[in-house]
Amino acid sequence: MSHEAPNRPRAEDDALESRYADFLAYFSADCDRLHAYIYSLLPHHADADDVFQRCSILLWKKFDTFDQERDFFSWACGVAFYEVKNFLRTAQRDRLQFNETLLDLLAEHRSEDVSQSSLRISALRQCVQKLTDHQQQLVWKTYGTATTIAQLAASSGRSAQTLYNQLATIRRKLAQCVQMRLATLGEDA
Repeated sequence: MSHEAPNRPRAEDDALESRYADFLAYFSADCDRLHAYIYSLLPHHADADDVFQRCSILLWKKFDTFDQERDFFSWACGVAFYEVKNFLRTAQRDRLQFNETLLDLLAEHRSEDVSQSSLRISALRQCVQKLTDHQQQLVWKTYGTATTIAQLAASSGRSAQTLYNQLATIRRKLAQCVQMRLATLGEDA
């Protein structure tokens, strides 16, 4: 059964599908950070969720205006910032609201934090690649899946304490590696 829209040429469907795939690649890479950015600007989690949903739809609608030579996350934060301002302007029913000056200050500060966070994430990814295959698998199974340490211990035949000790060693190693990478980047700047 075909899922094509009636009366639409196949080339248009292919172009739309390609555009949608591009958008999803960008959006899925940054959606958690975008949600965190919005949440840092709004005092209530439910409000941040609402604005994030509206912002997600708006980003898709405006995706044709996105210059793919630019950073998607920065562009998305710009769109989100104005959605937050619109939300605050229309949400007068709430008693706790940030004034625009504070919102501007928070957005600027959060934008700097996000840039630093991006550097830290990049450094962490590079440091994880330096771990042994066994260490990478342990990190993935612990933090990348819903598996508990008890389940990992049972499936690997090792004690939970042994896994906790290995993870503590890996975390220290990663923290040192990230600090060294960031220090190197600071010297280059």
